[in-house]
Amino acid sequence: MAGIRPRDLLSDGLLERLGGTARDAGPLPGAAHGGGGDVAAMLARDIAKLGDAGYLRSAVPAEFGGLGCTLRQAACGQRRLARHAPLTALAVSAHLYWTGAAADAYRAGDDSVRWILLEAARGALFGAGHGMPGSDLRFADPRSRCEPTGQSGYRFRHPAVLSSLTPAWDWVAVHAVTGAPRPDTVLAFAGRGSRCTPAFRVARVQGAGTPTDTFITSAIGWGHAILASVQYSDARRAFNQAVDAAARQPADAGAAGAAIAGGGHPLDQWPVAEAGLRLDAMKAKIAEITHPWPRVPWPEPDLGGQRLISIFTMRHEVADGASRVLSLARQITDALPVAAP
Repeated sequence: MAGIRPRDLLSDGLLERLGGTARDAGPLPGAAHGGGGDVAAMLARDIAKLGDAGYLRSAVPAEFGGLGCTLRQAACGQRRLARHAPLTALAVSAHLYWTGAAADAYRAGDDSVRWILLEAARGALFGAGHGMPGSDLRFADPRSRCEPTGQSGYRFRHPAVLSSLTPAWDWVAVHAVTGAPRPDTVLAFAGRGSRCTPAFRVARVQGAGTPTDTFITSAIGWGHAILASVQYSDARRAFNQAVDAAARQPADAGAAGAAIAGGGHPLDQWPVAEAGLRLDAMKAKIAEITHPWPRVPWPEPDLGGQRLISIFTMRHEVADGASRVLSLARQITDALPVAAP
């Protein structure tokens, strides 16, 4: 366990200086996708502040200058960050899960992605080329194709693997499936800037099907758990704002509650109770994945892909729960009386 946890680096003073608070922002995911220059510039400033605080090296092992945190600690850090700066948390999620997966592989004796840890230690930022809303729910969309170009190179064409939510990245992960006769899944990292030499690194080429490689399976586990944590906090933030607004209503605000469920104070209505129950269930579901996740991967195979199935199930339930909580939060606020001009 890391002596200093990622959330310990996120002091109240640092969080107050972040611009990605977006208190009136729309729901995630996709809120930052395709954002204007002002949003990208704000996110770049936030990421620089997190880098200065050491937060971006949370998952990097201690021998590389990082915290060597667990997945549980990384998810807790992201929840704290997302409560204050959801767009910023979304933007750095890919960096955390690629470095976390590389750390898992490194501890398991796989040096093939050690370069990721070395790059992160010197301050390089990793993004993920699946920035289109919803694309993060699948590791390699069968519609996303790449073509071999010789010399172990590939050409990626589908826009789902060519866009990122992380601004000013140094390395971006791209993944797709080759064509017939024997389809392979390809994961590579494209670099930009003079420091990224070579500028294209093929990390994995494997036959299509359930992945058994430590780096790939860890990337799926870290990725979905961290993104689910951000999505959970986004829903929690919206719910808290709705409850705070309702709490400011007088005790006899029956007219306001009538629109929800036949009168009474807004906080006494079923949307509040249901949202609270769903948030508790979402947090518990994330914990089922993050709490037992080992720093050194499981030695036994994932028979039948059961661990992967549980990861995908968790992410689906959190996404569905977050959507419902956001809808319930809107019902709470829509039922409040409109302030007189």
